[in-house]
Parts: sequence; C-alpha cells; structure tokens
Amino acid sequence: PTAAFAAAFDRLITARLLADGCTGRAVVLDAALDVTFRAICEMLIGPQEDAHKLGQLQSDVMDVTQAMLALPIRLPGTRFYRGLQARKRIMDALRQEICMRRENGLKLDRRDDFLQTLLLKSHMDSPEEALTDEQILDNILTLIIAGQVTTATAITWMVKYLGDNTDLQEKLRSIQLDLASKHHDAPLTLQHLNTMDYAYKTVKESLRMATIVSWFPRVALKDCQVAGFHIKKDWIINVDARSIHYDPAVYDNPTLFDPSRFNDDMKPYSFLVFGAGSRTCLGMNLAKIMMLIFLHRLITNFSRWEMADHDTSLEKWAMFPRLKNGCPIRLTPIRKDKMH
Repeated sequence: PTAAFAAAFDRLITARLLADGCTGRAVVLDAALDVTFRAICEMLIGPQEDAHKLGQLQSDVMDVTQAMLALPIRLPGTRFYRGLQARKRIMDALRQEICMRRENGLKLDRRDDFLQTLLLKSHMDSPEEALTDEQILDNILTLIIAGQVTTATAITWMVKYLGDNTDLQEKLRSIQLDLASKHHDAPLTLQHLNTMDYAYKTVKESLRMATIVSWFPRVALKDCQVAGFHIKKDWIINVDARSIHYDPAVYDNPTLFDPSRFNDDMKPYSFLVFGAGSRTCLGMNLAKIMMLIFLHRLITNFSRWEMADHDTSLEKWAMFPRLKNGCPIRLTPIRKDKMH
C-alpha cells in the first residue's frame, strides 16, 4: 500500500506541476492541499472519477477543518455552523459509498483502499468486535484531515525556506538532477526515495523550523520531578516542541536554515515533529514520502523559483501556522532538451 501511495502521489504532483509550469506561477499551499487531498482520498476511499463530487468533498473538508477552532455557535453564517453542515454532507456521501459497496458484494469488490479494508474486517468480525458504520466514517474523515492539512502546510514552509536560501536550493537541485538521471526520470519508487539523503535532511530541517504541531499533551503516569518541578500523577503536561526545536542548547544557531545539521546524531527527544515513543504520529512515513516527492519533482522540473510575495504574515484562526498568502512563487522550467 505504501508503494502504491507513493506512485499515486508522484503521478498527481507531476501533473499539477506541469500545469503550473505552463503559467509560470504557483501558490504552493493551494497546490499542496490539492495534491495531498487527492492522494489521500485515493488511499482511503479509492480513485474518484467524478471531479465535481471530489471538489465538493475537498471544500467540505476545509470547512470542517476551519470550524475546529471556531466558537461553537450554531447560527447560519458562522464558521462553526458551516463546519457542521459540511461534516453532514461528508458523512452522507461516505454512507452512500458504503451502501453501494455492500450492495455490490464486499467480497466480490477488488478494491484495496482503506475503506474496503475496514468494511471487510467489520463484516468478518463478531458483532461485539466489529466497527460500527459511524466509527468507520469517523476514521475516514479523521485520516483525511490529519493527512492533508499538516503535510500541505509543511510543504509550503519547505518551499518558502528554500526560496529564501537560493544557494541551498541550487545545491539540492544539482544532487537531485544527478539522481534523476540515474533512474532516467522514471516514476519514483520507495527505493528511489531511500537514496535522497540530502533531500531528506532538507525535509527534516523544514519540519524543525516550521514545527507544524507546536505542542502536544501527555498525561503523567506517576508522580515525578522535572527540572525541580513536582508533577503529580494524572496531570496533563503540554510538551512545547517549538521551544525545543529553537533551543540553542539543542541546536546551534537554531534560526538558520541548515539541513547539514542533521549530519550528526541527534540528542534523544530533540526532534519532536511527529511526537515520540509509543504515541509517534502514525502518518509519519506518509508525510515524509509526500514531502520528498513534492520536493524532488519541484526542484528537478524548474531551474529556480522565486518568492512572488515576501509577506510572512500568518493566516488568522488557522489550525496550524501557515502563510496568509499561501506562498506564491514564480517558476522557471528546466529545458529538458538542454540537459542531454
């Protein structure tokens, strides 16, 4: 499944960048949201041939995401109300999909997406162990939101950092073009991604500096002391990942974008982008795959990109820190015929 997901994302981002390259401009956040959404939907509910329905689903998912930080006021016109209505439409659409699959016969359906896996497992399990339809629907919606918004936001910051550091951009482009020539610019595989050492360090440095999830809560399992502070059992502790990622005692010159800092072994619990321990983010590897493929395709298809708007103000009421302008860039395509 992971290999199939990588292939799908590669196909989608290649097509999107080809279209953006024709115009010479792109808004990175829009492109990243679109491609991550389509790839994750293919993995979770299978390829969607109806473009209108897919567009409506994407719009509804964004409304649900924006409602998560809204005041819980159930009045028409509010973000919270729009989110509730959007969630209802999403659930209705997914219920129709489930009904259709059951009518066609689950065991005869050859699809191997995540929804099919959940439905088959629920069908085979005992009534006490089987997931209800509502639990299945909640799982699908949660994974769509968790997989799309965080990764798209991280991709946007990665492009912004490289746009501001043209020397590093050129270094990375040279490395990636050399790798691309070795596999003749074929569709990317997991084996190809495993050879992208410097690109992976660039992804990690982007994640460190952006720290999309700035903090996360944990529960103390027993009384303990941390740095002289007494913490009682069952207290909820917020781990401030951003402060750790910008602590000069942990990272030299932490405000400098420097992928080479990951040449050295890291101190335990110093890189908390995906959490740590048994609560590490389940989508960690998928996020890395999407960021690596996006980066490789962008940097090997364009000789450079420049920031079209240097405004660094952040979007208000966004669930994660992201640029209000979406990171618009100007693109200069690489003349492939001149590379040979």
